Amino acid sequence: MFFKEKEDDKKLYVDYLLKKYDKLGLNRKETAKEIGISLSQLDKLLRAGVGLPNYKRLGKSQKSRIVFPINEIADFLTLAA
Repeated sequence: MFFKEKEDDKKLYVDYLLKKYDKLGLNRKETAKEIGISLSQLDKLLRAGVGLPNYKRLGKSQKSRIVFPINEIADFLTLAA
């Protein structure tokens, strides 16, 4: 029963994020807003490598673009709730 509720919550988060942003991945600023932290805090957590949803780095340089898939954000928010 508990897992069914978590799956339902995840689906609600995914549907909400898809409707709001109309894309499958969010940038750093959008992700910070959705998980309720500042952009600078998100950057600190990225450097530390902990406490964030899984993400994809697009490119190999240090300043490559980072994208957070919405299903990973939904997982993170479901586990945090």
